[in-house]
Amino acid sequence: MRVLDIGCGKNKINGAIGLDIHKTLATDAICDLDRFPYPFQTNIFDKIYLMDVLEHLQDIKGVMEEVHRIAKPDALVFIRVPHFSSTHAYGDFTHRHFFNTESFNYFTADFPQYDFYSAARFDKIKVRLNFWKFHRINGVSCLANRFPLFYEKYLAFIFPAMNIEVSLKVMKQGIK
Repeated sequence: MRVLDIGCGKNKINGAIGLDIHKTLATDAICDLDRFPYPFQTNIFDKIYLMDVLEHLQDIKGVMEEVHRIAKPDALVFIRVPHFSSTHAYGDFTHRHFFNTESFNYFTADFPQYDFYSAARFDKIKVRLNFWKFHRINGVSCLANRFPLFYEKYLAFIFPAMNIEVSLKVMKQGIK
């Protein structure tokens, strides 16, 4: 199984190839993640991780299209990004983007009115809002994950989330 950790920094996923713009002990390949194509062939990875990296990049659409290209059909993609209500989202001056629970729907069948933006398609497996311990104990986390749009529209700035974890499956019609 081939695994890629995009934007690995110093903390690469165990057993993965680490791709980052900076050379660290964990980095296996150096690449400007805002420049395409990435230095990999098409259809080679079974799993791709983008943990706390997309918020730093300029072209989210381009990155997702590149992830789609280098992933095998039915590969799994794991993403973690700051929620728009998080103090972490605004606390790092290198962050360019903030996200909500619908941010990746542009690459799924969930937003057919916007399907012309990209040909890269993914099935959404899971979306989870993560919270600090206090909001896990008091039930806000449970409520927010059960009713994410209600939470984001009415409660997000009262009970801020920490980040969002998204699991996607790569869809490539006619490619095996």
